Amino acid sequence: MHQLPFKPRTLTLAIAAVLISSQPVSKVMAETTLSPDEQWNCSVSSSNNGWSCSVAPVKQGDLRRAPRPAPIVTEESFTRATANQPAPAATTRARAHLREQLDWVPKQRLPEKVKVALEETTPWCDGRYVEPDRPGKHFKGNSKTAPIVAESDQSSYDEESVATLTGNVTLRQGSRQVQADTARLDRETNFAELEGNVVFREPGTLLTGDHGDMMLETGRATIKDASYVMHEAHVRGDSSEIVRNEDAVLELNDATYTSCKPGDNGWKLSGDSITLDPNTGFGTAKNAVVRVKGLPIFYTPYIYFPIDDRRQSGFLYPTIAFSDDNGMDLTAPYYWNIAPNYDATITPRYMAKRGLLLENELRYMNESGKGEVGVAGLVNKDQLEKDNPYQDKDRWLANIRYQQNFSRRWTADLDYADASDKNYINDFGSNLNLSNTAPLNQKIGTQYQGGNDFNYWSLKLEAQKFKNMSQTSDDPYNKLPQLVLDGHWQLGETLNLNYLADYTHFQRADDWRFKQEIDHPDFKNPDIKRSVYDEGYGIKRAQGGRTYAEAGISYPMESLWGFLTPEVKVRSVNYNLKDLVESQVLADLKGSYTGIQDKDYTDSPKTNAASFSLDSGLFFDRFTNLFGNAYTHTFEPRAKYLYVPYKENQEFNPNFDSGAAGFSYGSLWRDNRFNGYDRIGDTNQIALGFTTRLIDDSGFEKMRFGLGQIFYFDDRKVFIASNLGQQGRPADDITDNYAGLDERTKNQLTDSTSPLASEFVYNFTRTMSLKQDFSWNTNENRLDNYNLAYQWNPEDRKVVNLGYRFQDRVDRYILNENDKSTGKTTGNNLSQADFSFAWPLAFTRNWGALGRYQYDITNKRNLEQLAGVEYTSCCYQVRLFWRSWIESDDNIDHPDPKKGIFLQFVLSGLGNITGNSGTEYLQGIKGYKIREK
Repeated sequence: MHQLPFKPRTLTLAIAAVLISSQPVSKVMAETTLSPDEQWNCSVSSSNNGWSCSVAPVKQGDLRRAPRPAPIVTEESFTRATANQPAPAATTRARAHLREQLDWVPKQRLPEKVKVALEETTPWCDGRYVEPDRPGKHFKGNSKTAPIVAESDQSSYDEESVATLTGNVTLRQGSRQVQADTARLDRETNFAELEGNVVFREPGTLLTGDHGDMMLETGRATIKDASYVMHEAHVRGDSSEIVRNEDAVLELNDATYTSCKPGDNGWKLSGDSITLDPNTGFGTAKNAVVRVKGLPIFYTPYIYFPIDDRRQSGFLYPTIAFSDDNGMDLTAPYYWNIAPNYDATITPRYMAKRGLLLENELRYMNESGKGEVGVAGLVNKDQLEKDNPYQDKDRWLANIRYQQNFSRRWTADLDYADASDKNYINDFGSNLNLSNTAPLNQKIGTQYQGGNDFNYWSLKLEAQKFKNMSQTSDDPYNKLPQLVLDGHWQLGETLNLNYLADYTHFQRADDWRFKQEIDHPDFKNPDIKRSVYDEGYGIKRAQGGRTYAEAGISYPMESLWGFLTPEVKVRSVNYNLKDLVESQVLADLKGSYTGIQDKDYTDSPKTNAASFSLDSGLFFDRFTNLFGNAYTHTFEPRAKYLYVPYKENQEFNPNFDSGAAGFSYGSLWRDNRFNGYDRIGDTNQIALGFTTRLIDDSGFEKMRFGLGQIFYFDDRKVFIASNLGQQGRPADDITDNYAGLDERTKNQLTDSTSPLASEFVYNFTRTMSLKQDFSWNTNENRLDNYNLAYQWNPEDRKVVNLGYRFQDRVDRYILNENDKSTGKTTGNNLSQADFSFAWPLAFTRNWGALGRYQYDITNKRNLEQLAGVEYTSCCYQVRLFWRSWIESDDNIDHPDPKKGIFLQFVLSGLGNITGNSGTEYLQGIKGYKIREK
């Protein structure tokens, strides 16, 4: 046989179909100039010296050369795109090695850019799956209509229309590619049989096996004794047989599934059959067993799991727990992907001692709004018999949240939650998205925003109730309804008018005041208590309407070097009250205030006051150099004068939603020392302070320090007494030292200066900072407040927090074992130290340590101790920690510490198989981000 004078790489299947079976052929290429209905017809020339070829119509059943791709990806552009790519590693040895490595590339061999990204996002991963470059990898057209290209070391053709390709066979169509040691191609059926080191590729998927077959026109392939990897999902596995369907769905028999790298079987899911659907982003497995380090830990007859970030219907992981109150506690949530804008989570929960509980949450969204509806409750009432005040009673919880946009300016929202009893959440918890749990919020409202940049206004109408979920606190006031109009009007270039009008009607149930706890008459256990409520006493019985109005005109004058802003403001508050008993109100107020006169009593109190303020500041800056670094150093002195005259008889104003504001550096510049509208604080004062900063060339604030103090020209008179409305409550149930609180408040009203307040922030780097706030009482030479917080947070899994808090408080009453006051007092200063950290261990990036220690220095007790470790890899995460803690509302003098050991196992690609398992406790480590992927 005469050899051709050239050895091209590629050989189309159309040429392979007419090769003479008895003659070996070197690598031959046919020009792709034929139409889809034509083929080459070749035979040995009569002189036995070369080939004799002609163009002939394709016969029925012959392999047809696919038409050219769509114009956006022409054969010319496809050739250009792949011309510089290296040829695929098609040797038998390389393909055999590929089955072991599955495109896994160790970190040290990754390109530098990829390595840096991996180090920033998942430093505990030591590599990633990378699909190698190959012809067709970036093909964007329809693979089914792309030309079919084949290459091999040798080819032959028999008389039964079967072409045999041997030696490093590669078949390629569009983005699909299959390689093998030997391939037999039937031109009548377009069916290929593959033998030896079979490798099938398409973007994001690699299949390898010993032998298999493929329909060339549809892409359906079957591979025996196979391994697979899905690059973007970061998962791999083995199977006795893999069927790749026409729609790219993979069906695996007797298969495994894991996100661990090749050679690592940290966890593995085994199933009789596994289906992986890249179209939906989910997989399923039947008769599945999850093994961790070879140990079976979980079995399910059916499981549905994600292989990417898309959502799909299916069962989520069940959780199992045990407790004295509930017995065995089994939860099996089901997620229902109803539509792109609707979904639901249905959670049946079986508690051996209480019965079956169902919790359902529906979420929905449309073009103009979104919302959530949640319902939970016991199906057959509460079955717990021992010491259960709710035995044989219905227990339920419900919530609904909705936001509606009627137009760009007009919106409405609904946020409503309710429960059968105050202990429901304590007894059962909830996964419903509640905006508040103590108390539950019940609000509906609408708002309209009008005007423009120079004349802005908004009108809001709301009705809001609160469901008290505490057994030992007063019910809060409801706002039924509240109407608010506020706005800003710019009168010219510098004159501004701000205004606010608020009408609120306050009311609450008849029995709203917590009076005391008594032993429950239906139970012998003294730990079972019943709360007793009554209608209240004195001024706190007040209900009714409050109208508040405020208007202020300011004339800000600003420049690069400073500002000056004079402002005049008028405030007015008026009440229309009911349910007051005059004798009670007078007795209540006389027990807390001086100068109360019987003739001043009214159920329609009002207070009107005008105020004047003059706020000013200067800006100085200079360039400086510290420790070899250039900074802009600023010095910003500020002075604000404020005058508000005293308005008498504000004691007759109820306290619907107001209180004394805490004091800090920011308090120096406030116009009212009270929150809310029920009190207008009188004052004649000037606040002096300054702020200095260091700012680098990038605009990063390296340091900020502020210091200031208020100087009073007159004593203040308006305050809110702390012991109002207490008459009628048993003395041993009043655990707050109201007399001490009021004495301190009255002393502060006569001080000539406020505490000296300071703030300090120093950013060592963008990841390390020190923050400090304090206020020093210069009148009594006493530290009032101090907060220190240091944080180093170089990355998500590296954080160190060190903090200290101090607050000077009046003495408290000592409590006995039954939470009753003994009448004796002791120190009550808040003095707490807090240390927490999360840090990878030095010898490996996979292991990390977690810890927190919070100590109450005043009462010499541990508030929280937490110590644990976590192991994080690309395929799973384990957390094990021990925690000891005291609840915030526990008896200070007779605490009941709680302890627990928590284990959490998170499988990458499957999720958390142990429920929360204490994850919420790790939120106390500020800056630590919990990753569960």
